Amino acid sequence: MRAPLSVVLLVKNEEDRLPGALASVAFADEIVVADTGSTDETARVARLGGARVESIGWEGFVASRNRALAEAHHDWVLVLDADERISPALRDEILAVLEKDDARISGYRMPRLSHFLSRPVRHGTWYPDFKMRLGRRSRGLRAEGGRVHEVMVVDGPVERLVAPLVHHPYRDLSDALRKASTYARLGAQDRFDRGARGSASALFFRPFVEFFRFLVLRAGFLDGLVGFHVAFLHSFSYFLRAAFLLEIQRRTPVEQRGRQKEITT
Repeated sequence: MRAPLSVVLLVKNEEDRLPGALASVAFADEIVVADTGSTDETARVARLGGARVESIGWEGFVASRNRALAEAHHDWVLVLDADERISPALRDEILAVLEKDDARISGYRMPRLSHFLSRPVRHGTWYPDFKMRLGRRSRGLRAEGGRVHEVMVVDGPVERLVAPLVHHPYRDLSDALRKASTYARLGAQDRFDRGARGSASALFFRPFVEFFRFLVLRAGFLDGLVGFHVAFLHSFSYFLRAAFLLEIQRRTPVEQRGRQKEITT
């Protein structure tokens, strides 16, 4: 008999994307949707999709993700976002490892295949984007990181799965630009807190390097026009982060900068 599985999603205002995510994990023994304050029909859609809805406060990505994980009842937990789907091949892999339930393994990473404007991005820095999403609560499954782009970790050995986790990060181009700005601002604040400071080279040179790395060194051009678009978005996010870092630095009083430097050294 295979080990039971809980799926945990952290969501807010995802009534449009949540049904697809829930349908892709219908094989799970438990689905928990942790709602951080939706004002749309997310909770109703989640219940219709067979999930148990838990309302939790928003405390940032790391704290809220860990709060959501605490709602799971089973040891094995699959962490999912509303813009992600478990492919049939990945479902079969997950069921196979749960059937085996190797006590030596604490978790599993899986490649994430992201899409941009409905096209898969199979090259550049977006793929393979390995994520640790299946882990044991008894081995300390938890989120760690800063204000944005938290990572899941466990204590003990982690192995890799082969089939992809399907990712549709943006509803449209406007959503992509909005998220790029939001994440860049949060990332800049994290960097400032760690003692990083802005510079002209980071503002202008680094985005060019990232564009070249994505499109040429990591063969993003093989994805055609969508590869060019994603390379631009990728490099633009570095430009925004550098610009926001300069803005934070300019608005921070000199005295506070000195105290921050003492803390980070």
